[in-house]
Amino acid sequence: MKTLNPLKLIYCLLIPVLLQSCSSEIGAWKNDKIKQSNRDELHDLNNQVFKFIKADDSKSLSAYLSKELLENNYTGATFDMIRGEMRRDSFINFSEYYTVNKYILADTIDNLNLGINNHKLIFPGTAEEMYISLFLPKTKNAPNKTMITAIYAHFNYGWKLSKLEAGPYTINGKTAPELYEQAKAEYKQGYLFAAANTMSLAAGCSRPNSIWIYSKEEELYGFLKRAANEANVKYHYPVILDKVSTKPRIIRIYNTSSAGGTYPNIVYMTKISIKNTAAIKTENDEVRKVIGEALPGIDKNKKYIIYAAYNEMPSSERLVPHFEYKDVLQ
Repeated sequence: MKTLNPLKLIYCLLIPVLLQSCSSEIGAWKNDKIKQSNRDELHDLNNQVFKFIKADDSKSLSAYLSKELLENNYTGATFDMIRGEMRRDSFINFSEYYTVNKYILADTIDNLNLGINNHKLIFPGTAEEMYISLFLPKTKNAPNKTMITAIYAHFNYGWKLSKLEAGPYTINGKTAPELYEQAKAEYKQGYLFAAANTMSLAAGCSRPNSIWIYSKEEELYGFLKRAANEANVKYHYPVILDKVSTKPRIIRIYNTSSAGGTYPNIVYMTKISIKNTAAIKTENDEVRKVIGEALPGIDKNKKYIIYAAYNEMPSSERLVPHFEYKDVLQ
């Protein structure tokens, strides 16, 4: 094991103190509490960065990136993903924070006046001064919203973008804690499969970025484990629909997303030729009538369900012919 130079050790021990002593205004300021001159400067910085991202102007953008981002092999792919999100919708800044950090390892911003959506932002003190900007789609009624997070740090070579990421914030119009509450209600009603499915959605949007932690996160994941374990014990594939005359077999259920939201896709095997669309539709009518009994709650609190009927097993290596039907519930 390499021995640390005593001078380096002293320097490391002094780092937290240095961060505490550089400014008399240690703390975090949110939105309109940020000093207007600082806010204007940071908004200009944000505007330039996202202008160049949207224009795919990597040369101009590079002047605004930290050394670490410039050296990161995944930076280009991240910008491509963000650019794709920006082409799907316009994004607006819904929350921003200016911080003068107390510690170098990690600092915390509490957001504890949001009820069920209380959360913390726990982030590394990359520099003494930092700016965190959170964006959401301008389309307010979009059921599935992606959050874009930009984190800037004031280095000795200027304000630079130090981290950029995007992650799911809402699914079907609800945040992770809100989906958790929905799942608990479903579980209480005896809708075990539906509760487990809703919890998988909650887990999918529980961390809209790497610094965001909901106050209910530990509780949420505890219930996810419980619901999933109970569902795995009770339900086994294939699920045979005995009350349907042709007895189709459900072989898989997964969630599929579109502009309208995220809803179940029920895949089943049928003995009826999918070329016989009239007979397939008749069978599907029967399937839809009994699906709520076979999988309690799967057809509740949803705008639609997708059904996919196959004559042969689906394959990841080739497209297998199938008949797809969208059942609009609301």
